[in-house]
Amino acid sequence: MVEAMTRSFLNALVIGALVAPLPLLAQQSGQSDEWSEWEEWEEPAAASNFSLNGFVELAGGLRLATDPALDDNTTLADARVQLRGDYKLSSSVVTFRGDLYYDGVVDNVEADLRELHWQSNLGFMGDWGNHLDLKIGQQVLTWGTGDYLFLNDLFAKDYQSFFAGRDDEYLKAPSLSAKLSAFTQWGNLDLVLTPRFTPDNAITGEYFSFFSPQAGQNIAPGFVVADENRPTSPEWALRWYKTAGSTELAAYGYRGYQKTPVAADEQGRPRYSRLNVYGVSAVRPLGKGLANAEYAYYDSSEDSNGNNPMVPNSQHRWLLGYEQEIVANLTGSAQWYLEQIRHHSALLAHSPWPEYEQSQRRQVVTVRLTYLMLRQTLTLSGFNFYSPGDEDGYLKFRVSYSPGDDWQLNAGFNLFYGQQAHTFYAQFEDASNLYASFRYYY
Repeated sequence: MVEAMTRSFLNALVIGALVAPLPLLAQQSGQSDEWSEWEEWEEPAAASNFSLNGFVELAGGLRLATDPALDDNTTLADARVQLRGDYKLSSSVVTFRGDLYYDGVVDNVEADLRELHWQSNLGFMGDWGNHLDLKIGQQVLTWGTGDYLFLNDLFAKDYQSFFAGRDDEYLKAPSLSAKLSAFTQWGNLDLVLTPRFTPDNAITGEYFSFFSPQAGQNIAPGFVVADENRPTSPEWALRWYKTAGSTELAAYGYRGYQKTPVAADEQGRPRYSRLNVYGVSAVRPLGKGLANAEYAYYDSSEDSNGNNPMVPNSQHRWLLGYEQEIVANLTGSAQWYLEQIRHHSALLAHSPWPEYEQSQRRQVVTVRLTYLMLRQTLTLSGFNFYSPGDEDGYLKFRVSYSPGDDWQLNAGFNLFYGQQAHTFYAQFEDASNLYASFRYYY
């Protein structure tokens, strides 16, 4: 493991050393002592259309307690290089963002294409095209009002990265999609088509064990969803939004599948079941801060009566939130979240493990505090999830130090706690970890 990480570290430094001079070379390629005036005028304009940058990062994390289901106490061991590029055309832009990294936890080299898309206004189609914007390709998508709580945002997430302490940018996973945006006097509309269903990167046992009702305890390594249980049909997502006075209103729709494999087939193997979601949200100033509210109805169309224990029941989901600056450089926020299961009595009556089923109404309260110090070069951030009914929770703490634009140092911990091993947060108690990372930008 040490030798492999050492090799990866050296590889990362070599790649960084090779890639870092590229922006400088791109600038120098447009310089010459004896070019004509025409060439001197043309070259800077061409060079300004292209930008290239990125970072090299080393990150490591260790478990705070031994997990009986996993032999390795390492939760994070990355040597990563990210390259970002933008090429601007006359009325459009091509964007690239990709990662190449060694993941020491699973001892594998990974490539992550996070963005490769073309985005353009459609003015070339006529006057009405000036009100349309199109983005096609690999992209990271997000909407909704929650802070780490997602109701109407059904785009893919990466919870393994989130629990391990990777940067928040890796919480959102990319998808190959087409996004059409329309801007009108009646409001704005976003329509997203993902031709092939893209699930979450959920907790499946490779890095962190999870509770299995069949075993009555946490298990690992994780399961793999069979190809025949992975949908190949498209996903559709829709958002309409408009500002009315000082209030931002939005309505949402989604047609696709559950983002995690919480359903099962006749053999008991995990699969993704059909899901439709309908919701609304509002954000507006309140007092000295900003308040938000959001609602979503999760329509589990394969089990409308809740009688099938192999398919999750439909749910109502509610969210209320508020954020404001408490004193100079200290910002605080709080959220209240509720999941209400429909046909809960039918769920308990048909479930093979009723003692492990979620309560009909599951509440989560969150609190975030963010403090900026040393002329805003040092950031302290704490975020706590707590479920009063389950009596469990999850505390995230992070320190970031970045005295300039060249490098950043991060450290923190993820702490899970609870009374019962099967509840949502408590099942990950043995996943609690410390982590640190160093990132150099070029």
